[in-house]
Amino acid sequence: MALLVCVYVLAAFCIASSVQTEYHKCEDGIPEPKNLNIEGCDKLPCSLVRGTDLKAQWDFAVTADTATLKPQVRVTVFGVTTDYNYPRPDACKDLVNGECPLEQGEEVTYSLLMPILKIYPTIRLDIEFSLVDENKNAQVCFKIDGKVVN
Repeated sequence: MALLVCVYVLAAFCIASSVQTEYHKCEDGIPEPKNLNIEGCDKLPCSLVRGTDLKAQWDFAVTADTATLKPQVRVTVFGVTTDYNYPRPDACKDLVNGECPLEQGEEVTYSLLMPILKIYPTIRLDIEFSLVDENKNAQVCFKIDGKVVN
């Protein structure tokens, strides 16, 4: 009986961990993630709950040797795009596997923790996430539709 319970728990974990969040590709042929998991969101638009953190992880293959990585977040609301000042500017510190410097072809996982402040209005928006190297080339990029909710 205990073995059967263990098998069910393991199967549920594997299914839950394999659920990938929907996303849109970025323009200009920038590589997309191999896998994206945004906590609490498997299809768009993602609900961004005020007063909490957006938690996400994505796997990607490094496209060129790089010593540094910086998150770049752009938000579009009512057709106006602006840069979001992400509070953790050194993406190398948030790699789950791998560490900088990175080599072309290396597969790594990045972990994002983005605050959704209580002062944000309840609106729909588009968010573009990318990780940029020291030459300002995006190593990975994707877009999601979101809505800020209470």
